[in-house]
Amino acid sequence: MFCPLLTMGNTVHLKQAVSREATETIRDKFTDNEEWHEIPIKDTIVKIVARMSSRVFLGEELCRNEEWLRITAEYTINLFIAVNELMTWPTYVRPIVQWFLPPCQRLRQQVADARRLIQPVIDARHAENYELRRQGKPPRQHEDAIAWLDEKSGGRSFDAAIAQLSLSFVSIHTTTDLCTQALYDICANPELIQPLREEIISVLGSRELDTTALYQMKLLDSVIKESQRLKPAGLLSMKRYVKESITLSDGLVVPKGTSISVSSHVHWDESVYPEPNKFDGYRFLKMKGDREKDRIANLVATSPEHLGFGHGVHACPGRFFAADEIKILCHILLKYDFRLTEKSNTTPYMMPGGAYMANSTQIEIRRRKEEITL
Repeated sequence: MFCPLLTMGNTVHLKQAVSREATETIRDKFTDNEEWHEIPIKDTIVKIVARMSSRVFLGEELCRNEEWLRITAEYTINLFIAVNELMTWPTYVRPIVQWFLPPCQRLRQQVADARRLIQPVIDARHAENYELRRQGKPPRQHEDAIAWLDEKSGGRSFDAAIAQLSLSFVSIHTTTDLCTQALYDICANPELIQPLREEIISVLGSRELDTTALYQMKLLDSVIKESQRLKPAGLLSMKRYVKESITLSDGLVVPKGTSISVSSHVHWDESVYPEPNKFDGYRFLKMKGDREKDRIANLVATSPEHLGFGHGVHACPGRFFAADEIKILCHILLKYDFRLTEKSNTTPYMMPGGAYMANSTQIEIRRRKEEITL
């Protein structure tokens, strides 16, 4: 069962709340400095995404809590470190050595800290709604994942901290990586900045930031999808473990116990994408005028030709949420000028099965006067 709030499509209020968080946290992290200054862009974006995500996951009570934001940003990193260290040990001793490995100890401490922060929020909500019901009033409704989990639990005990950290694990760093990559690509192709700003002004000049508005930002959608095509986070996707031997249509037998995955090489196939190694921010926008290609041109659309979010019935269910969050780039585009520096390193670093943007890369930014108020 997947939290429907992660589509953010069922509530205008939630989108607007996330947009307000974007306004506050971008101002806090990017500052109002009108002079060019350097920032570590990926480290900054992860803090912005963590706070925006926490507004949906945890609600107003904790989305600005610095301790929680630190935990939610660091948990995934510590988890990968712990996994890699555990894998160096024989399987039969891992249940023992996990008690002594520092990364595993840090994970346990983060879970304990998360429980200490989250449980009082749940208890306070229960107490408030109990009192409202006692007075004959309707309970207060919260639009966040805590409320959804509480409702679906049906009164049964559940570990809200593990649930919240799991949501953070699958969302924050992948969204950050794509958002950072899109910013790098826009910096490297500055001719896109003015058309993107004009699109945002045209769309949001006459309406609030809602589902329709985000859908109408077609050039921004195309730019982000092109960034994902050229550098998907997963060079291998749809990883599966074969439980029973299977014969494919071409006669190839995949034995039981095999681990398989699908390569993303099609992203650079010139028979699918003309000039596949060239960044073309308009590539998918132009597809939207083609009857056959229109259905796969949107960022959230999956296809055998674009595996950024996987494909098929098990495609990433959080891609709608990620797309909405990344399109909050409109705040950055309207409110800041930005450019690469001579020290900017846009070359991704490679990990098994993936390519990720370097955390230390700097870009220069300065505050500008936005044409419209978001």
